[in-house]
Amino acid sequence: MTTLDDLFAGLTTAPAQPVAEFTPLPVPDLALPLLPYQQDAVRFALGRQESYLALDMGLGKTAIAIAVVVAYVSDGQTPALVVVPPSLRTNWVREFHKFAPQVSVAVLSGTKPHALPNVDVLIIGDSTVQHWATTLAGKVSTLVVDEAHRHKNPDAKRAKALRDISATVAGSRVLMSGTPTPNGRHAELPAQIDVLGKTAWDQIGGKGVFWNHYCPKVDQWSRGNNDTEGLHQALHTTWMLRKRRDEVLNLPNKGRTGLHVEGRGTCVRRYKDAEDNLIAFLHGEGRSVEGAQKAEALVQLTTLRKLAGEAKIEAVAEHVTELLDTPGGVFVVAEHHAVIDGLADRLLKHGVAVIRGGMTDVQKTEAVDAFTSGKKRVLIGQVTSAGVGLTLHGDGLNHRVVFAQLPWTPADLRQAEDRLHRIGQTHDVTVEITLCSIDGRWTIDERLWGLLESKADSTGQLIDGESEPLLDDIVGGLLDTYR
Repeated sequence: MTTLDDLFAGLTTAPAQPVAEFTPLPVPDLALPLLPYQQDAVRFALGRQESYLALDMGLGKTAIAIAVVVAYVSDGQTPALVVVPPSLRTNWVREFHKFAPQVSVAVLSGTKPHALPNVDVLIIGDSTVQHWATTLAGKVSTLVVDEAHRHKNPDAKRAKALRDISATVAGSRVLMSGTPTPNGRHAELPAQIDVLGKTAWDQIGGKGVFWNHYCPKVDQWSRGNNDTEGLHQALHTTWMLRKRRDEVLNLPNKGRTGLHVEGRGTCVRRYKDAEDNLIAFLHGEGRSVEGAQKAEALVQLTTLRKLAGEAKIEAVAEHVTELLDTPGGVFVVAEHHAVIDGLADRLLKHGVAVIRGGMTDVQKTEAVDAFTSGKKRVLIGQVTSAGVGLTLHGDGLNHRVVFAQLPWTPADLRQAEDRLHRIGQTHDVTVEITLCSIDGRWTIDERLWGLLESKADSTGQLIDGESEPLLDDIVGGLLDTYR
């Protein structure tokens, strides 16, 4: 009996399906001019009904999307719906006012829907889109989804809501992300492709080809990557457009270095105890570190990262203070609230702004404005809240990044540091990764940095044709260093 896997075994690239006839709209004029590569991206999106703009971080995807929306609004196709991370709603409103002041914009907020305002563009945070799905269904002409990789989980309510809304959109659908597969897994794409719709699936060979050839089962719980080169070709010859910064921009240099700092305080003792517990756990009899045991090991790794971050607070604060002896601000990246609070307390006299989860749009915007204007010389950003969609360099005023805590993956690392290394930056950007040093220990910071530093600094084989470690590989590599 022939299985689907047998049928697809010899397939290297998915057969592309012909695109239905589509009359593209012209690139509109905006209040501020677009760069040539941005105009090319607008033409690409206007040339089809479904597109994925996988432009690198810092290339101005917001302005590109605004141009696409303006083209459809000018053609009488309204309203457009723009779905963004909640922290970026105010930023998108500002950008529309800057690039297209003639377009009327309203923000949909809250979890209790009301009648839709009569405007050209509706902006909604992706965390509440599921509450508005019924109200928006059949009412949207054009759909734009920013940071589309946030919807990679097909079982998430917001992913289901986007699919429902998208199915009723008569016009174009545009997804945007500099990291479509942030963890390097092919399985992160299908929920996003579902938003683009059936035609997008057909153009890369259909769901059957995808699941059986490009993303086959490796066991009863998981699927793996297969024929990444073939999938890369299928995506990039149909509806995905990729632009890398080094291809289109001549930005100032960016240098990244590891900086060993002394662990201090009672956290050092707690760190040692936690590390000893992890080692004992991994060396327990019959340990395979799979399934529930692997989940427990990940919890212990997370605890180690938190304790290492807390042990560095004093040293990181002292280092940032030294940096502030010269003009300009410093963007400090952290993850855990205890680390953020500890750094903020110690740097308060220099003027500190903070961006973290749970803040309102207004609070985040005020923090960004305070930092980019020079009113506050330090911005402490939680990597998940300040690591995407924000421009923080203040026209070159700020060009130094200090990681108080190292993210799990190269993609998260780049996302955060490129808040400063982007269009408008006039200085070389220096990035310092602080690594907790404890006598007699090879700390988790040093182990994780060693793993990340040894890997190719790219956006991944699927997107750029180059390889990058999966999150599972990073976690597995860390655990291996403790065995």
